[in-house]
Amino acid sequence: MKPRTPTSSRGAGSAGSAGLAESSASVALAPRVRLVVRAADGDQAPDLVSLAHLLEALEASPRMAAAANELDVSYRTAWSRVVEAERRTGLRLVERVKGHGTRLTDSGRAVAAAVAAFEQEAERGLRGPIGRLATRLAAITSSAAQRPLRLAASHDLLLQRCLAERLAAGIQVRFVGSEEALEAFVRGEVELAGFHVPAGHRPAAPARPGGARSFVAPLARREQGLIVAQGNPRRIRDVTDLARAGLRFVNRQRGAATRSWLDRLLREQGISPERITGYDIEEASHLAVAATVAAGDADAGFGLKAAALRFGLGFVSIGVETYWLAGDGALSRDSRVRELIAAVRRLAAETEGYMAPPSTGRGTSGAGRNGHPENHNMK
Repeated sequence: MKPRTPTSSRGAGSAGSAGLAESSASVALAPRVRLVVRAADGDQAPDLVSLAHLLEALEASPRMAAAANELDVSYRTAWSRVVEAERRTGLRLVERVKGHGTRLTDSGRAVAAAVAAFEQEAERGLRGPIGRLATRLAAITSSAAQRPLRLAASHDLLLQRCLAERLAAGIQVRFVGSEEALEAFVRGEVELAGFHVPAGHRPAAPARPGGARSFVAPLARREQGLIVAQGNPRRIRDVTDLARAGLRFVNRQRGAATRSWLDRLLREQGISPERITGYDIEEASHLAVAATVAAGDADAGFGLKAAALRFGLGFVSIGVETYWLAGDGALSRDSRVRELIAAVRRLAAETEGYMAPPSTGRGTSGAGRNGHPENHNMK
């Protein structure tokens, strides 16, 4: 008899372990069993299933060395299994015959047959439960495969709208500052990052853990400047006016690229932030800044023209920037990413305060493991 591949069972004195064999519902499952004879002291004899396979191998080829080789165990291990089982059960399972090697006794054949029958019965009994388990595991696997992509992003009105209105699906966003978004991406905590830089600057694709490739794609250009009350009653013209006595300002949070841009402008004008009333008052989004000005709690804030228009406020333009999406290189052709890029670009072309990026036809650019730029066509 040729040794069978261990199949399945459950029963007294058994401890299950999982293996791979036949497939059901896209998940391959084959239960395996260990059957042991427990001594009064709680000690355990060798596994009866493994022993039965060894006995079957001896029946087919009455040489212990050949049987051990068939089961991929050492000669010493094979003999130890037989000797220990005989000691535990009190049965003589094999006998040595001069000139004929080792052969099974009637007890040995009976043990092998009993275990074989048990395996067959157990396999039949477990087919239903195994099939149901495989189906459940397949559903879990499918659900995990559809897990949304994680996006850490600097706040943007169009990006927020796309995800809120499900114009792009399968993406879970967390709004933070540009700096924090890129740091989360580099650490591998998210698959995508949204950030913005002044127009005309094309950022390099950020590094990924282990040197994995990444891409960057422009989503939109947007106009930034000073959000002021309707009609601009305080006659604010540029950032130098923020230091005027009695003028109240509301800022973006630390780490936001909008705040970094403001700080650069202040340095260029030689204005210390300490001279600006409200510089330390922070809001986490462009809409929150605009809402603060609309409520009369501040005279000015630095943010998007589109946010000012949303609240019917005045706006003093300072400049244009480009909002970028960075992503894991393997996602450059992912349908969810392509859908997001297309949706934001479409809205940018039709929303006041925004413009479609000028290089949408160039696709994405990425950095390889050596850091040199590489092009990935998004068509």
